[in-house]
Amino acid sequence: MALFFSRRTYNAQKKKFTDNPAALTRYVSITEERGNGAVRKGDILPKADWLKLVQQAGGTKDILIYVHGFNTSQKDMLDRLGKIETGVKAHGFQGAVIAYDWPSDGTVLAYNADRSDAKKTAPHLVEDGILPLLALTPRPKIHLIAHSMGGLVVLRGFSDFGDSVGHWGIDQVMFCSADIDATWLEKGAWGGLVLDERSKRFTNYYSGRDRVLALAGGLINGGRERAGHVGMPSPVTKGHWDIYCNEQYKKHVPDAQQTMVYSHRWWFDNDGFYKDLALTMAGKDAKTMPTRRPTNQADLALLT
Repeated sequence: MALFFSRRTYNAQKKKFTDNPAALTRYVSITEERGNGAVRKGDILPKADWLKLVQQAGGTKDILIYVHGFNTSQKDMLDRLGKIETGVKAHGFQGAVIAYDWPSDGTVLAYNADRSDAKKTAPHLVEDGILPLLALTPRPKIHLIAHSMGGLVVLRGFSDFGDSVGHWGIDQVMFCSADIDATWLEKGAWGGLVLDERSKRFTNYYSGRDRVLALAGGLINGGRERAGHVGMPSPVTKGHWDIYCNEQYKKHVPDAQQTMVYSHRWWFDNDGFYKDLALTMAGKDAKTMPTRRPTNQADLALLT
């Protein structure tokens, strides 16, 4: 079973989600998969019924929300959600693993359109997902893993939705290949402040080998380096951790697979990455995890 909440428009006649932003959030349970995800069947559920399924899936203690990035179709989102769930559970995570499905067009040519839709739908990550989950009894710990432009969704969602329902926050926030301005995460900058306010700890997995982010920073975003490519600038907020992943990438990804696209997506096939995620969600000390090594900088290196 795969569980997600979506802000894509649903075409009831064709019984398919589109790539357009929706006027409401739908809660989905995928109950049948065939042929490695080629055919999927499921149901759109009332929110209350969907929340019960999340609890039954292990969400009485911990819930991990996956927020996908740019150029991600709903099928790709579900494929990666399955990989994340398998990966973290192989290393002891016993909670529910779900996703927020925002309306990415699933094409490399729609960067600006995806960025606009990411900003437009970001508040619903909090309003329609995080807050209802935090209202469950018993109250679970909420964790979040965002890939690529998913980091923008998280930051905008966290900043655009305030404390009108009371102060709220989640446990672990983790970004990989974050397609956001690195300067946003500097101590005192708006992104760093938002994450400090809304999470217990923030972990930024970055790789200088990410050729998609090299392009995004060097050309598409006018030279503004991406946090998933160069890490966070100093000084860094206490409780925010940079994890350097160049060596992990070189060690586990064969030369023939080190393409531009895969350099941005390799995380979803890396067991050491999932082990580190599981230890992070378990609240282990950042400096003593067996998956990490010190570097000659202020950050740590993922090396398993």
